[in-house]
Amino acid sequence: MDLPLTSQNGDAPAVVSEQRLSAETLRRRGAVLTGEAVGDWPWLRGAGRGLIVSGLPGTLVTLGGLRLAPAPSGVVDMTLLPLGLIDSARLSAGAAGVAQGAGALSGAVELLLAPVGGGGRLLTAGGGRSRRGIGLVDLQLGNEFGWVGGGYTHGGALPGGATDQDRWHLAGRFQQEVSDVQLWGRGMFARRTEGAARADWHDVALGLSGGTRWQWRLAVSTGGQQAAAGASSRLAQARAVVSGPTDLILPGAAEPISLAAGAEWRRLRLGAGVVRARELFAEAAVPIVQDKPAAENLVATVGVRQAWLAGKSETLWQAGGRWEAFPGIALRGQVARGVDDFATLSGMSRSVGLIATPAFVPGFALTVDRRWQSQGAARVQAWDVSASWRGRVSEGAQLALSALATHHDRADFTPLPVPRFASLLRAAVETGPWALSAGWRTRTALAGGLDVSVERQIDDRVRLVASVSNVGDAGSAAGPVGRQALLQVVAGF
Repeated sequence: MDLPLTSQNGDAPAVVSEQRLSAETLRRRGAVLTGEAVGDWPWLRGAGRGLIVSGLPGTLVTLGGLRLAPAPSGVVDMTLLPLGLIDSARLSAGAAGVAQGAGALSGAVELLLAPVGGGGRLLTAGGGRSRRGIGLVDLQLGNEFGWVGGGYTHGGALPGGATDQDRWHLAGRFQQEVSDVQLWGRGMFARRTEGAARADWHDVALGLSGGTRWQWRLAVSTGGQQAAAGASSRLAQARAVVSGPTDLILPGAAEPISLAAGAEWRRLRLGAGVVRARELFAEAAVPIVQDKPAAENLVATVGVRQAWLAGKSETLWQAGGRWEAFPGIALRGQVARGVDDFATLSGMSRSVGLIATPAFVPGFALTVDRRWQSQGAARVQAWDVSASWRGRVSEGAQLALSALATHHDRADFTPLPVPRFASLLRAAVETGPWALSAGWRTRTALAGGLDVSVERQIDDRVRLVASVSNVGDAGSAAGPVGRQALLQVVAGF
């Protein structure tokens, strides 16, 4: 039985329409830019150098739970964030105002950094795309307390095209236990050049956390982007959260009500526009009926966030629930309200869905969600499907299958066009030190095409991955990125 979680005291609330990309999936994609690797999600559409959900503005990008500064255009530049630092990614669609605050109007892309304690690592990759070279090198030196690293990237794919950019970066992360308190921090600096154009980006964060039953977290960060032409952005934020289980258990439940509450302050500057936000929020996960016939686990979630920004007072809220009628079969739903960073646009989202992880089909998981979103005159209705299975097919061989698909049966007045259907299918066979995978993309943010990769584990510390993306596409109008071949070498020490 899953514990009742709010978005502040667990990995994610159990009622949001969401999908995930693992570190393994990101590695086998054959990409050198973060936007390439996560742009395969069928929900996402390209917006310049960034990505947004279903063509709607207001997609927040967070790293380790803290939002990243957007570019002066208002969209996070996904080509500046080093892919070698990303461990995994999660995407949620729908207003996430209570969990993330103003700005999370259409959804959120949540990225996790490479963990502390993994030691050192060298990632190198080289290849070509449409007769142009691409590659990266990323070196991390680390121990049980953290890591420091740096690297260089050339080229890569963008939605609707490709880039010949060069990017240098330096980064570091540490984590230290001091008595019962954990101190952590991160810092990243990157410079991108492409012809005469240049952009500098940085993100620095510090945090403290502690507690056992009731956990508390404090974090501050600053980040921004500066272009040589003078356009710039800057974000500073501070966040405090306390969360944990109460002593209150409803008569039909077996677990207590969980609460989370906190405060957040931000100052966002985009060009000449500046907005200061002060927010207070609270959430509750309430188990109603558990361990009963046809009600293995019924949990309701409610939350509210009061935001003062741009001279306005906005109330953001969400209500939802999850009903696990039988072990492995559950229904979920949510309705929520959000606003953009400047409180000039508000929106509503609703979703209902099915989650199936039946015990009689080991390794299988399925989610089907029906989603409605509205922002001003824009209206979106979509079906989102995620399915995966992993199991043994012979002695020493495993097969992994996954499918992500979105069908938009309505997309009216969205700022960016949305395809009616987009999907990503992947299959991987693993036997001994070898792994062979293939994926097929249909009208994703990076167009469509076939991707294949072969992986070889040389020993405990060295891994080779050879991949070809957009097989059969040399750069036609239907697939402007072109065919891309890449050889990766990952060495740990």
